Amino acid sequence: MFRRKRAKGTPPDPGRPTHPEHPDPSERPLNPPPESGRPEDPLDLRLSEHDEGPTHLSMDTTLRMRDNLLDAERRLGPGHPDVLGLRHNYAFFLCAWSAAASPGDTYMQDRAIPLFLVNLDHQTATLGPYARDTLLTLDGIGSAHLSAGRPTEALPHLQRALEGSELGPDRDEERILDRREKLSDAYAAVGDTDRATALLEETVAGSRRLLPPGGERLDARKQKLFSAYHKAGRLPEATALCREILADKEHFYGPDHLSTYIWVDNLAHLLHDARDLDGAIACYERVVRGFEQIHGADSDAISYRYHNLAIAHLEAGRPEVALPYLKASLAAREHSRGLDDPGTLDALISLISGYDQAGRLAEAIAATERLITDLVRVGGPQHPKLPEVYTYLAELRRAGPA
Repeated sequence: MFRRKRAKGTPPDPGRPTHPEHPDPSERPLNPPPESGRPEDPLDLRLSEHDEGPTHLSMDTTLRMRDNLLDAERRLGPGHPDVLGLRHNYAFFLCAWSAAASPGDTYMQDRAIPLFLVNLDHQTATLGPYARDTLLTLDGIGSAHLSAGRPTEALPHLQRALEGSELGPDRDEERILDRREKLSDAYAAVGDTDRATALLEETVAGSRRLLPPGGERLDARKQKLFSAYHKAGRLPEATALCREILADKEHFYGPDHLSTYIWVDNLAHLLHDARDLDGAIACYERVVRGFEQIHGADSDAISYRYHNLAIAHLEAGRPEVALPYLKASLAAREHSRGLDDPGTLDALISLISGYDQAGRLAEAIAATERLITDLVRVGGPQHPKLPEVYTYLAELRRAGPA
């Protein structure tokens, strides 16, 4: 009946990709890598430099780019360098528009990829397979396939782009790190977690050498690697990296920042998984103190932290210490969600079990009677959980005082 809990919307591992500096207060988020189409992403494949002013993504701009491309193709021919640049920019804009499409809609990527392929043929023939522009086009094809949910098709193009990049002497150049990370994403999407993680490890190692400590890009890549370690069950590596990320948060944001507490919470779960209950309890207690200051003792966000601290004490054989936290978890749920919410009823069930484990049967009986009343109010006398709860109440009464 006892288990650790995470807030609604929080995954069963600490790898949820959301922004750590603006999190949902009930989640334990991680800072994601940039999504395809943002300026620093490898999908931003421009063969020539744009003006310093902003480029507005509008339908008029995109149609004008198409018309300029068609006109240039008629005047200069399909393989002219200026035409290659116009075609590339038009394909890039189509990929950027795909971000506004509904899930599963790949129309824009499907229009962009043939344009990239035309460029690739010309560039490979005239510039060579490892020229800068050829590699940029390979990036575009692979990224478009990946964003369209076709990682298998993306892999050969992303592999070629990375292989060409790594022929140079500098393996830590930012563009190479981007390509390595993108290829890691593709391997992860096809289920090859070993290769995905190995590439991500290289990306993080290079980012540590190239990027300033505390930077957003380095932080994002560390958190992505942490998620990969945790998902793969590599607990020692996940714990070591979690400690490193936590130290970064403490250094750059301070010990009392919400992002810091989120990573203390992540570390608590890892230590709990490793059966280091004393270490986990120390972290849970720090998170509870922090969340009480930030969100208040009645918030939904803190109810999970009260619960997890209680479970750690129960597993350590200290039910009397756990009970105040189970009561606090229930009170926070009642305040934030109301009496009839399923999460509130779950918290009441946890409290009943806590009373039972502590041998406080009279209080367990009273709380179980309340649970029956609540279930009838919520679901009527035919609520599917009622037979089980009636059986449990009968067992408590038999074991309790006459």
